[in-house]
Order: sequence, then structure tokens, then C-alpha cells
Amino acid sequence: MVPSAPRPLITANQVTLARLIPMPLLSWLLYRGADLGYRDNAYMWSALIAGTLIGCTDWIDGLLARKYGPTVLGGLLDPIADKIFIAFAYTPFVDNHNPLVPWWMVALMFQREFFVTALRSAYEQRNLTLKTSYLAKAKTWTQMQGLGAMLLFPLVGDRPFLTWILVICAAAPLVAMLVLYVVRRTWWRGALVMTASVVPILALHLYGDIALTIWAIMIYIVAITWISGIDYIVLGWRQLRGRGDFSRADGVRLIGALALPMLLYKVLIGPAPAWPIFLILALELAVGGLDNLLSHHHRATKALAWGSRVLGVCALLAIALVLPAYAEPLAILAAAVSLVGVSAEFWRGRDYFLDKRIREKARAETEAKIEAKAEAKTEAKTEAKIEAKTT
Repeated sequence: MVPSAPRPLITANQVTLARLIPMPLLSWLLYRGADLGYRDNAYMWSALIAGTLIGCTDWIDGLLARKYGPTVLGGLLDPIADKIFIAFAYTPFVDNHNPLVPWWMVALMFQREFFVTALRSAYEQRNLTLKTSYLAKAKTWTQMQGLGAMLLFPLVGDRPFLTWILVICAAAPLVAMLVLYVVRRTWWRGALVMTASVVPILALHLYGDIALTIWAIMIYIVAITWISGIDYIVLGWRQLRGRGDFSRADGVRLIGALALPMLLYKVLIGPAPAWPIFLILALELAVGGLDNLLSHHHRATKALAWGSRVLGVCALLAIALVLPAYAEPLAILAAAVSLVGVSAEFWRGRDYFLDKRIREKARAETEAKIEAKAEAKTEAKTEAKIEAKTT
């Protein structure tokens, strides 16, 4: 009997869940720091430290998953946690009296996330697979690194040590690439991407315009975010259109994916409170990952149920823009609709992300193998008896 692997004191899923807990605190720190003017205040430094620690946990849960084996729940939670982290970190940049970047830049970034998630569900339902590009894998890293850079510039300003930090960040990947080539004879392509992303920022920093530098960083992040989805948007769409079976459920998902982020951030900068927008954003990002999983098992939600939730939320947000005096109750109602609908989705799909069906399938396969072996033994004994009688 092969001994089972020891159970870790902390599992990858526990680390992922722990990453979700401090995210509202991160947003609160960013809001408070923005109210004080960004530069040299304890709230912004605390946000930078908290964001760095939260980002590091992504590496830790990945390490634990590789060592002790992944789970379906972990595969669902990890990308959801990454997206919610990005949402809670970037959204405060646009929702204050002194925004770092325009609201539409952050909205564009999340429009891509929702749109590619909707396309992925359509592909999964039809058993279409697309190889994930290198840029798609580096997208989340770029967003997280961009977040740190956007916090550092208003915090530190034009101090000389920031210049040295950028020089080191530009040179270190190239040095690491050369060392890796000498040791393993392999080229690390990511080093070129990292250096190429830092050099323009260094040039703008030396030019001396902090606001322009922050805008350039955000434009670069949005560009990488959309370019990383080109394979899904262009190649995958071509396959999907060629099949000729585009459905109403696909249309509802894609329309909602394009409309929802724009409406959320437009309402956010208006008279509505922030917390319903944060709640809707987190819920809809989470249910997108679940929809991919259920689509893979051909259990995706139908057009009516999905559209009732997403398009209903969009309609309420649109009315809030038309009737700003009622923006607060309408935003809260939209959050309630999203909460009820998403909760129902997770309840309906609980067997899939809690591994129940996978365990049942494995158990059935094991039982079938045992029965087959028993039958084979019985047949062998019967044949042996027949041979003994004949001889």
C-alpha cells in the first residue's frame, strides 16, 4: 500500500480564501490615502505594503497546489481572487476628488475581463479549446506590478531613490536571463517583457511629469490586458462563428460583459455609494469563473436566467445615471439583484466546484475496476474447473 501524502498545515485553498479577507481593508486604505493627497501619508504606505503581501500569497497558494495537488475548488477560487484583488485595488484610483486615472481606463480593463470570460464560456460549451498565450499568463503579473508602480510615483515623487529602483527593475530581469542561460542554457522570454515595460516608465520619470507617467502606466496596463485576449477574441471568435450555432445565451453574456463594467464605473463616479459597486463587481467576476466551469460540464445557465440578472443589474445602473437623485437606492437594489442571482448560481453549481461529482466519478470507476477484476477471477476459476474436469 502506497502511503498517502502528508496533509499540509495550511492548504492552498485556505491561503486563497485568506487573500480575499483583507481586500476591503486595502480599498479603505487607498480611499483614506487619496483623501489626504496620496503623497507621504501612512495610509498609502500601508496600502502599498498590504497590496504587496496580498500579491505574494498568490505565489504561496500556487506553490502549495503544485506540491500537494490542485483541486477543482482551488482552480475556481485562485483566478477569482486575483481578479477581485485587481478590482479592489484599482477602483479607488478613479473614485475620489483627485483621481489618479480616468474612470474609463479601469472600466476598459474590466470590460476585457468580462468579455473574455463570456467568450470562454461559449467555447467551453462547444468543447473548443484555445492555448493560453504567454501574454495572457503575464497579464495578472503586469496588473499587479503596475499597481505598485502607480502607488510609488505619487508617494515618492521625484526623489532620487525612485530612479535607482526603476533602473534596478529594468536591469535585473536581463541579468537574471543571462544567469539562467549560463546555468540551464534556456532563454527566459519574460525578462525581455519585464525590461521593456520598465524602460518607458523610467524615461517618463526622468522627464519629470508624474501625472503623465501614471497615465502611461495605466495605458500600458490596459493595452497588455486587451492584447493578451487577442487569441480568445479573434481566433476563438472565428471558430465560434464558423460553427453557426451562436445562441441567445452567448449573446446575453457578451452584451452584459460589454455593458456592465462601463455602467458600474460611470455610476461609481456619480452620487451612488461605493460599496454596492464593489459588491457587484466582486460577485460578477466570481460568477464568471463559475460559469466557465459549468460550461465545461455543459451545465451553463440559460439565457433567461443569466440575462435576468446581468441585464437587470445593467438596467438599474442605467436608470441611476438618468435619475441621479435615486442613484443610491437603485445601486443598492442592483447589488441585491446580483447577490441573489450569483448566490443561486453558486448553489446550483456546488457539486461541481466542491468536487462531489468528481469524487463520485472516481468512486464509480474504482468500483467498476473492482467488479471487472472479480469477474475476471470468477471466469478464470470457472475455466480452471472445466479444464480440470476435461483432463
